[in-house]
Amino acid sequence: MTNEIRLPQRRNSEQERGRQAWENIREIQHHHNDTLEKEYRSLTRRLNAMIQVNGLGQTLGYLKAKGKNDSNKAQYLLLKHLTEWMRIPHHFATENRDVMCQGHDGLLRWITDEGTDSTDYRRATTECLAFGAWLRRFAEGELKEPDREEQQL
Repeated sequence: MTNEIRLPQRRNSEQERGRQAWENIREIQHHHNDTLEKEYRSLTRRLNAMIQVNGLGQTLGYLKAKGKNDSNKAQYLLLKHLTEWMRIPHHFATENRDVMCQGHDGLLRWITDEGTDSTDYRRATTECLAFGAWLRRFAEGELKEPDREEQQL
């Protein structure tokens, strides 16, 4: 008999959120762009408040409008990161999941899809808030802080 310790095979949801958020922050750092780091950090700090005040759909619409289709913009990347997280089947199960697989803005497309009901929308909001908390933690610890003048804009 060995004294081997067996670890659980599945990570819990919080660990998975943390792992994915860490990878997303590392992706931002690999751009080697101080402005992008500062903007992404600022966005993640405001993300959960934006979702709670404006709703998930309006927040994603804002990210889409500001990010346009420029993969070097913080808004584009944050929308992409939220979408990628929600695409993973065991993180968020829904009947019309295939809609989410259409581009970096798949989560926004899913919200506006006729197959999305209010219960799924509320569950998606809760999951995005939980994931957003992890993004914020790591962004605050790892990404460059905006200058005082930039914070006041």
